[in-house]
Formats: sequence, structure tokens, C-alpha cells
Amino acid sequence: MAEDVSTAGLQALVAELSERLTALEDRVATLEGNQQIPDDVMVAISAAVAAFLGHKATVKAVRLRNSRSWSTEARGRVHNRSVN
Repeated sequence: MAEDVSTAGLQALVAELSERLTALEDRVATLEGNQQIPDDVMVAISAAVAAFLGHKATVKAVRLRNSRSWSTEARGRVHNRSVN
């Protein structure tokens, strides 16, 4: 039941898939660039930092992460020392 596909047909499919992939990559880049942390989340983070440190502190940077586990988060913190 194998389909007989010509080289030209395969090239057309690859070209179409490449265009779709480029469009999806552009869309993902746009979505990632537009992610912002809501104000209520920033207030909660600031309050947690203040409670932990015992005084009001300035939150310098907060980034969204889409990881699934605590170990991944810990590795991310170890590898990224730019935010102290």
C-alpha cells in the first residue's frame, strides 16, 4: 500500500512544510515576546520576598519559565547567575 510519490511531489511537500514551520516559529517568537507578568503576581512576588528577607526589597527581574519540575528550575538558577 505504499504510495508512489515523485521527487517533485516530495520537494513540494518539503517546501510547504518549511513555509508552515517558518510561520509557526514567527508566531511563537511573537507570543514569547508579548508575555508579561500581571501586576497582582508581581505584588505577590514582592510580598514573598519581603516576608522572606524581613524587609522591603526591590525585585530587579522576574522571568516566566515554562518548565515542568522543580529540578529544572534549580538547574536554570544554577546556570543563570545574571539575576541575583
